[in-house]
Amino acid sequence: MFDEIAKWTYAFGMRTLRQVLVAVVLLTVHGDAVQAQAAEQSVRLSKLLATFLADSGVRTQGLRWTTGNDLPIRWKTAAPVRNDNPAAVRAGSTLMRIGTARVSIGDSATLPIDIVLYGAPVGLTRSSFYLSNMQVDLQTGGGFFMTREMVDENLRDEGITLQPLKCSREKEGASYGNLIDAMRAPGKTASGLCWTWDNPRDGPTLGLTLLYRRAEMSEVECNSP
Repeated sequence: MFDEIAKWTYAFGMRTLRQVLVAVVLLTVHGDAVQAQAAEQSVRLSKLLATFLADSGVRTQGLRWTTGNDLPIRWKTAAPVRNDNPAAVRAGSTLMRIGTARVSIGDSATLPIDIVLYGAPVGLTRSSFYLSNMQVDLQTGGGFFMTREMVDENLRDEGITLQPLKCSREKEGASYGNLIDAMRAPGKTASGLCWTWDNPRDGPTLGLTLLYRRAEMSEVECNSP
């Protein structure tokens, strides 16, 4: 299972992303009794992403594996485990850690999110976050689907700066696509943020991956010319 999840964040094709989601969901269901209190709490999506950026002016070989432990994240393991995916290992990501959380977006949305961290003993090399269910049910009845554009707008409203680096918001498809921004947050060092979205019949999905190394950005392929 860990090998399948590793393929997700090292292959940004949408088919792979949706196939691996099944494994993530199964892992999420298993062990639900662990850290139950954390599961009932939520964290702002902007804060979650900013937590996994390095502090400004701090030289580091990678964020610590304890990053995020002060947030309401339900970790599946107390420490990182071995990553058996050959491509990830060749890229230097020999370890991984998986968790889930609930993130709040805007005024009315709280959604489940899957978290996959990759790295080496010295620290993280990549942090991925996946929104597999973007349906928002309102207490007053009815609801709506959260969209990539809504997430983008909310992050900017909460102080996140997004500067396009690769692929185009205008040219990538509304149904699916990839995009890389330079993401900045107050007091933090900028990193690449890869957006990967899909819009199947059962509702939109969105993957957000923080890329800490420029070389990894070349692996992301744009779906538009």
